[in-house]
Amino acid sequence: MSGAADRAQLLAAPRFIERLEDCFFYHAMELPGFGLIPAHWDLRGRFDDYVGGVDVAGKSVLDVGTATGFLSFEAEKRGASRVVSFDQRDGAEQTFLPFKDKLYYRDRARWAEQYRAEIERWKNAYWLSHRLLGSKAEVFYGNIYDLPAELGEFDIAIVGSVLEHLSDPVSALASVARLIKERIVLVTPLLDTDEPISRFEGRAAHPEADFTWWVYSLGVYREVFGMLGFVIENVSRAKYRYMYGDRDEERWTIVAVRESS
Repeated sequence: MSGAADRAQLLAAPRFIERLEDCFFYHAMELPGFGLIPAHWDLRGRFDDYVGGVDVAGKSVLDVGTATGFLSFEAEKRGASRVVSFDQRDGAEQTFLPFKDKLYYRDRARWAEQYRAEIERWKNAYWLSHRLLGSKAEVFYGNIYDLPAELGEFDIAIVGSVLEHLSDPVSALASVARLIKERIVLVTPLLDTDEPISRFEGRAAHPEADFTWWVYSLGVYREVFGMLGFVIENVSRAKYRYMYGDRDEERWTIVAVRESS
């Protein structure tokens, strides 16, 4: 079977979504017939800052943790030759911090049923946006720790605010790096030091904050990217609008380029 045929079997079939009530929006979107739909993050007009000025025109792009798909659709607008939007296959595969009184810890099966339904609403928001924006982006649902080679190689990966929500960010980054020929754009909170350290974000007194595990230092990322055959070429930071909190939050963008062999 050809590589193209292998890829086609991996890709998700489009969903026809019509109602906002069936959706959950992570990214603020402006959609024909609906106007502005508020969400957690408003990245409108900030794509270039967010990706560290990397030019995606004529490039193949893997959008890791696509959520509502804003970054995928913006990459298309800027002339990306191919865009694949990746997100988790099954919400129950996500790991949260283990607070004893929360459903995730007390009754994993019941939690999984509820969280799967929530993630399906995230996916619906993507597909509604995809249709109304006339997107040609392809979609793959899978496991971030085991991205298949059959997806093909990509010039650029955008990993936007994903790693801090994983229990094992290094393994996830390694899985992404296997597929990338040129650059990885990583957007994340960061400890601004070249000392290779990390900070555990969980606090026993704050069970509401059960979704952020680790913040790594720039020094950690230098080492990990070096292990994977990349070198950091640019680091920048900016503030982005968190609409639900009515505040701006700082995120760093690290651009790493694959070293020539």
